[in-house]
Amino acid sequence: MKHFFKIYFTTILLFICVCTVSAFGYVIFNRDAVKFPSLKEIIDTVKIDEDKDLTPFERAIKNSSRINILLVGKEHVRTDTIMLVSYDKEEKKANVLSIPRDTYYERENYDNRQQKKINAVYQTEGIEGLIDAVEHVTMMPIHKYVTVDYDAVVSVVDLLDGIEVNVPMNMRYSDPFDSPPLQIDIKAGVQTLDGETALKFLRFRQNSDGTGYPEGDIGRIKTQQDFIRVAVKKALGLKLPAVINEAFKHIDTNFTLTEMLGLATGLVGFSMDNLQTDIIDHYTKKMDNLDYVVPNEAGIKEYVYKLYNVEPEDTLNNGLIQIEDDTIENKNTEDDTKDE
Repeated sequence: MKHFFKIYFTTILLFICVCTVSAFGYVIFNRDAVKFPSLKEIIDTVKIDEDKDLTPFERAIKNSSRINILLVGKEHVRTDTIMLVSYDKEEKKANVLSIPRDTYYERENYDNRQQKKINAVYQTEGIEGLIDAVEHVTMMPIHKYVTVDYDAVVSVVDLLDGIEVNVPMNMRYSDPFDSPPLQIDIKAGVQTLDGETALKFLRFRQNSDGTGYPEGDIGRIKTQQDFIRVAVKKALGLKLPAVINEAFKHIDTNFTLTEMLGLATGLVGFSMDNLQTDIIDHYTKKMDNLDYVVPNEAGIKEYVYKLYNVEPEDTLNNGLIQIEDDTIENKNTEDDTKDE
């Protein structure tokens, strides 16, 4: 259980809670107090070099109303959750693209096999290094970032007076070597989870006897997606002061408060039906006796081009991770080995 996504989709829960509730509360009581920057003004803080000829894809990014936010859930120096949230103000649609922590990301002078995973970047290169890595893998510019610490899950769920979920199976797992020691014992069925139990629910991967989600991490992600949808809907009814006061204890961001409130106004009217969650297109591969998630360049390119309404260009290669054919298996080859 060393490599759990310990606060996975709860990161976006916290962020959307802050932004959306801020829109309702702050705008009502301070309508004339602040001139909010537009999303375009925020996006323009990251500019594409206008002195060069732009490809159709680069031009689409430059003219887009999308803002891309890197959401990072971390425990101390480790990044257990890496997600890229892309919000289109005009269409009022949000796309959440998950980058698995075991994603293969090779860096110069980092030869240790563990250092070839993207979750190792933050510890050695900080948030700026992780931004570069995610931009490299996803082909998308990152305009802002938000990091959330380990305790956010417990605090936010308790603020919501618990989250009702349908636990898909009996969850029983013990890890005396975790810090603190981990004991999961959650019965199957519909129930309301408090903060501590919700954290264990989100952390669960498999039982001590090896049983668990038939689809592995994919099954767990689907469960987490259901969790976040229920949580966000419930969060929209929270009072502003409680959310703001608790959220900012756990957030580190390069958003200014004014920018965050400006983004919040753009979220007014957002429907949960317009929230789409995905994982980067990938395949798995064991190398040096360690399991990696290898990005599939063609699939990622198709996803991003569709996001920006651009026809794919066969000639564009934005430097995505590539591994020689003789070191990888075919994409369609199943790799049933477990993460170390």
